[in-house]
Amino acid sequence: MLLNKYKILRILPCLADPDKIRAIFELGEDIGEVMPYLNASIKDGIYNHEFKTLTLVKDGLMITLYPCKVTIAKADDESHADRVIAELKGLINKTYENREGMVPDFGRKKELKAQDIYQILPQTNCKKCRVFNCFAFAVSLLNGKREIAECTPLFQPENRERRELLLNILRDTGSRDTLGDTERNGR
Repeated sequence: MLLNKYKILRILPCLADPDKIRAIFELGEDIGEVMPYLNASIKDGIYNHEFKTLTLVKDGLMITLYPCKVTIAKADDESHADRVIAELKGLINKTYENREGMVPDFGRKKELKAQDIYQILPQTNCKKCRVFNCFAFAVSLLNGKREIAECTPLFQPENRERRELLLNILRDTGSRDTLGDTERNGR
């Protein structure tokens, strides 16, 4: 058994759905070594071996695994998040126990889609980015025609977590440099 324990670090309002929560769990053990094997067994994950992150969408939840923590967004409540992390613990331990008979997968299986980006954006449709609406901005960002810094609501203090999540997903999926000069200069 690799993962013996975990604990909730924080429960926060969900950024994508105000009626849901976001839970951050600290893992008692480092699961980094099993992540390529998890990537091999999880069909629709977005894995980044360099940064050791595995992001997946399961039953409407957005889950990101890191070597020593897990974030779960769009959970109904704390008990729902706890059931999900307990399931993940089982999957992590089963994968760890069976890893010698598995081939690790270091690649990315899922391509980032505009809908994935749109779900994280503030969805204000403010047009400050000079695009018709937030979904169109997501498409333009994905196609390299816009930079993330052009979404000014995303850089407001109340959207800090959305911004960090989107930047991490863009990084994890190997998307081109979408930050723009504003972010690089510490906006």
